[in-house]
Amino acid sequence: MTVAERLVDHLHPELAALRDDPSGAAEFWSRLARDGAPLVEPDPRTPGHSIVTFVFPLPPQAKHVAVNAGYGNASDHVLDRIPGTDVGHAAYRYRDDVRLSYAFAVNVPLVPYEEATATEIVEMLAYGREHPPLMDPHHRQHFPIRVEGQPDRNLSFVSLPDAPDQSVLDRREGAPHGQVHRHRFTSEILGNERRIWVYTPPGYDASGGQTYPVMAAFDGGGALTLTPLHRMLDNLIADGRVRPMVALFIDNATETSRQDDLPCSEPFAQFVETELLPWLRANYRVSHEAKDHAVTGVSYGGLAAMWFGYRLPHVFGTVISQAASLWWGPGWDMSVRFNDQKYATEWLIEQYAASPRLPVRFWMEIGLMEHPSRMLPPNRRMKSVLEGKGYDLTYSEPAGGHDYALWRGTLADALTKMLPAV
Repeated sequence: MTVAERLVDHLHPELAALRDDPSGAAEFWSRLARDGAPLVEPDPRTPGHSIVTFVFPLPPQAKHVAVNAGYGNASDHVLDRIPGTDVGHAAYRYRDDVRLSYAFAVNVPLVPYEEATATEIVEMLAYGREHPPLMDPHHRQHFPIRVEGQPDRNLSFVSLPDAPDQSVLDRREGAPHGQVHRHRFTSEILGNERRIWVYTPPGYDASGGQTYPVMAAFDGGGALTLTPLHRMLDNLIADGRVRPMVALFIDNATETSRQDDLPCSEPFAQFVETELLPWLRANYRVSHEAKDHAVTGVSYGGLAAMWFGYRLPHVFGTVISQAASLWWGPGWDMSVRFNDQKYATEWLIEQYAASPRLPVRFWMEIGLMEHPSRMLPPNRRMKSVLEGKGYDLTYSEPAGGHDYALWRGTLADALTKMLPAV
C-alpha cells in the first residue's frame, strides 16, 4: 500500500451533504472556523490509513487552485468544486504515521517541471516569488515562518494519529535556554556578506576551560525558524539526550546564492574551512577536533552536508543529511527543461564510490513521499555505496515528503543518535 494517494471518488460526508444542498456553504465554513481543517476520517477499507480532505474557499477570480499535498506536481492536485458553492476540495489516503505541511496555490502554472521549457521555468519561479502559497485559513496546526525583510506568515500542517511525537520542539516555560548571537560575516573567497547566528547552550561560559562540540547548519534562517533547531537543542540538552553544543547557523547570502553555494561548491567549502570556522574558534570556546564537528542540511543542504563529509572529513566527522538532492551533478542548469538536461548525474555518489573510506559517520534519511525517480533512488544508491565501504551509517525512510513538517522531528532523532550525551 502506498504512503499517499489521491482519492478521486471519495467525498467526505459533510461535502456530500453540501453537494445535495449547496445553500449550506456559509454554515459549512462557520463549522470549519470552529472545528478546524482539514477533514480527517479513518479509512474503513485500509487499516493504518486515514482519509484527509483538504478544503479551501475558492477566490472568485481563481481559474484553479492546487493544494500542495506532499508529493507530485501541481497538475495532480487541482481542487474540485462543490457545484453552486465556493468550496474547493481534494481527498487523499495517507498512512497514519504521516505528518505533512500543506498550502494552496491560486492559478499556479500547471506544467510539470520535467516538461517545462526554459521560458516556462522562469515564469514558474517568478510566479512563486510573486504569489506565495496560501495557508489554510482554518488549520488546526501551524508553525511560523519568519524571514528577515519579509512579512511573518504561518505554514499549515496536519498530523495523523501515528505521526511521531514532536513535543521536543515546544517552548518549555522555566527550562534553561541558550542564547542566539547574530553576526554579519564577509567572505573574501566568495565576495559577499551573509548573516551568521551562533547558538551557545545554557551554562556556556566564555571564560571557562570547557570546549564544546559544533553543529553547523545550512539555510540558517530556516533552521532557526522552520525547525527551530535552537529550541530543540535547549530541550534535548535539558533532557540529557545530547551533549551541550555550539550551533553555527549559516545563512544564504542572497535569494539565489544557495543554488551556487550548496551543490558541491569548492569555493563554499573553502569559505567554511578557512574563513568561517577559524572565526568561530577565535570567538567561541569550541573543539577543534573533527570528531566533535557535525554538519546538517536539508535538500540542497543535505547534498552540501554529504559534500562536506567527502571534501572536509578532517573538519566534520559527522554528517546529518536530510533529503539530499543527490541527483545533482556538475552542468545542471535550472533554466533548462529537466528532460533536456545534460549533466553528470549523481556525481557525488560516484565520488564516494571511487574514494577509500573516510573517517566520517552518517545519518541519512529520505521520505517515502519524495520524488520516485529523482530523490528516492539516488539516496538508496548512496546508502548502498556507504554500506559497501563499511561506513558507520544510520539510514531511514520515514513516511513524509520534501517537508520541514517531517525534518523538524527527525532531526531530533538524528542529534540524539549521532551526538548523544556523554
